[in-house]
Amino acid sequence: MTALAGIGLYSPKQAERLIGVDAEKIRRWIVRDRSPAGPLWHPEPESLGAEDTLSFKDLLEVRAVSRFREHGVSMHVIREALSSLSDYLQRDYPLIHPRLMTDGKDVFLQALEENGEEGLTDLVKRQGVLTEVIGPSLISGITFDASDNPVRWTPDPADPQIVIDPRFAFGKPIVLPSHVSTAALFDAFQAEEGDADTVARNFDITLDEVNRAVNFEKRIAAGALLH
Repeated sequence: MTALAGIGLYSPKQAERLIGVDAEKIRRWIVRDRSPAGPLWHPEPESLGAEDTLSFKDLLEVRAVSRFREHGVSMHVIREALSSLSDYLQRDYPLIHPRLMTDGKDVFLQALEENGEEGLTDLVKRQGVLTEVIGPSLISGITFDASDNPVRWTPDPADPQIVIDPRFAFGKPIVLPSHVSTAALFDAFQAEEGDADTVARNFDITLDEVNRAVNFEKRIAAGALLH
């Protein structure tokens, strides 16, 4: 378990709840043997012995793939783009690279062009899609470290004090500044029959944090569209 600490751990069902992508679709995309063409990539926890599990980076990359699919980009083109961008940017998880925020369309097309990928023609026809999807849409709410690795995500545009940080609670949503799991606070809120003051006292946190956590959990349970 030590090797898995700090990378975030999510079952496909937990990922579905956070990013709105069906769990079975996630499995088809990145779990071994679920697609005749093979996975789009191998999830980070897989090499550490955790099957059917996503890391924080996997979660965000799946979310990015979903954005392209929502705009009609084929899996064939996405597969080629992932491979080309990985080579071009010299890193895994290329769709959540901060460089895509400013010049994503050019990076995307140049990477495919340099690798001679067939998907280039399709993407040129879809430059409007690239303009709309690449950039703020893909990495909105993500904080990067000095090496351009994603280290924190603010999933709810309505509340910047709810964050997902793989260093805490195995990457499950937490509320700031206490870093307490929103799920734990919501469960306690239900156990106390909606008495938020008692929950705040029991966890030694502010009432505001309890209310934020409860509101967040209710929103995602209702299928609210997050970033």
